[in-house]
Amino acid sequence: MALRRFGVLAGWTCAASLLFGSSAFGQNFERYRPKVFQPWEVGKFDLDLQTETDAETPSSDVVLVDALEAVILLPSRDEVDPHEAFAEFDGVHSHIHHSGSLANSSRVQSIIDRHLGLPITLRNLNQLSREIIEVYERCGQPIVDVQIPEQKITGGTVQIVIVESRIGAIKIQGGCWVDPCLLRQGITRSRVGGRIHESCVAEDLYWLNRSPFRSVGLDVAPGSLDGTSDLTFEVEDVFPMRAYVGYEDTGVEALRLERLYTGLLIGNPFGYDGLLGYQYTADSEFNRLHAHAVSYTVDPSRERGYQVFGSWASAEPALPAPMNQDGEAWQVGSRAFHYTTRTARAERAWFVGSDFKSSNTSVEFGALNTSNTAADLLQLCLGFNALVREENGDYARLNTILNYGPDGGFTSQNNAAAFNSLRQDTAPGYAYWRTSLDMRRQLGRDYEGTFRGTGQISSDRLLFSETLGFGGYDSIRGYDQRVASGDNGWLTSFELGPNAWTFGSGDCESNVKAYTFADLGQAFILDSIPGEAKDQFLSSVGVGCRVAVGQKGSLRLDYGHGFNDVLGADAGDRIHVGFVSFFGPTPN
Repeated sequence: MALRRFGVLAGWTCAASLLFGSSAFGQNFERYRPKVFQPWEVGKFDLDLQTETDAETPSSDVVLVDALEAVILLPSRDEVDPHEAFAEFDGVHSHIHHSGSLANSSRVQSIIDRHLGLPITLRNLNQLSREIIEVYERCGQPIVDVQIPEQKITGGTVQIVIVESRIGAIKIQGGCWVDPCLLRQGITRSRVGGRIHESCVAEDLYWLNRSPFRSVGLDVAPGSLDGTSDLTFEVEDVFPMRAYVGYEDTGVEALRLERLYTGLLIGNPFGYDGLLGYQYTADSEFNRLHAHAVSYTVDPSRERGYQVFGSWASAEPALPAPMNQDGEAWQVGSRAFHYTTRTARAERAWFVGSDFKSSNTSVEFGALNTSNTAADLLQLCLGFNALVREENGDYARLNTILNYGPDGGFTSQNNAAAFNSLRQDTAPGYAYWRTSLDMRRQLGRDYEGTFRGTGQISSDRLLFSETLGFGGYDSIRGYDQRVASGDNGWLTSFELGPNAWTFGSGDCESNVKAYTFADLGQAFILDSIPGEAKDQFLSSVGVGCRVAVGQKGSLRLDYGHGFNDVLGADAGDRIHVGFVSFFGPTPN
């Protein structure tokens, strides 16, 4: 018995960034969105395959026939003729008529060709069988049976049976918190009656393991019919609820820099295997900012996905009298995704969506407005996402989105007068395009580098919630959050450091990553007015580290030195800190 393990790991190398979210780029909801914890392993399976080995006896090398002249490939033992010698045959003859069979491939043909002309011995026949099996394994079809039944070989011809196992049944076993029928519907790559392809099984495991509350493995057993194998997807799930608490210094001065938050992640809340998240965020003394955010994400199929979300925040900034910027902002939105590719290694999706926002303050974005009149914003969007992952941890992630704000009139506050109360010379009827790229590359054996870049182009002056923000741990480190905003602009970030150190095991497996960084960015204001800087350039360098402790929590720490003064903020040094700790059950 030989144990052969086939593992499929889609490394969620971006999981740590998901824990902390991004708040630099405007958008009310993005500042307070619930954290999403992704599983590190999204599918693996073990296969126990019986492999016959040579018995070490003298008879193994006894020459039965002087030379192997021909090989006949057959799909079943029933087609073997034990009494016919086929002396007139030479070369390879395949009676396996399925066009997609590996038995008819050049790989198998070349292996047989190498054995033609060699003496027929038991050892040579066993070696030929093993080499054929290895071809199937390398090509992702590990369940195959190569047999050489008793037959007449005096003519130098050997009949070889190649049974490419087919799927006899697909079963779901275990699991308490999701309907097994719903999980069974998600198994679309492996089909009853089809051949067992490792890549197809891996994609089904990837799909079933998307939930952070579930771990799915695979057991392969002989089927009830000859030449078949049954696939049993073994589900281990836990009570689908996890809580978290965290801290980060991503606030603005008027609302205090410190942010405390707590949240809840619930799996399968409505019976469709979706994820519901909620987060509450406040300043460190719970008297200047209170924010609530909720999101629900569900994937009815591999090709479709939906998300609805909303947030509400109230702000009471500390400003010198008689200034008063107390206010509130809320937002609701939706996204519909169409995936053209969705595998463990790559995702590509188009999406459309809409947002409705209402606010009477811009203090969240580091700005002051002229009055407390509310402005309503309706926005439509069209975008494209792409993600590519590699086994060594490399990845590339692209997001591009076109946002369009129709002309006013949707509500009584959806007009130029209301917009001007939040930012001068703004109005409904605009469009802006934003693209971001995030990638990681292995550099030699011991080092890795990451790059992040974002750019935005706008047709008109925008409300502060739609501008590109500069400053903070997720844009230009070394500066406070939102020290500058731009209608147009660009951001780049480079990190270089040794490969992450891993220690511990199981739930306590920890990863530590240290790096140096350089951040650059430039903000442009359209049709700038007195008191605004038409363009501002920011740059910084520093060092940082990130720590992940299993599925329990993460910590980030960055020290940056900013080189450029900006309007209202001098260059200097800044430490950026954030951590989150998760509580609740996790699958093994």
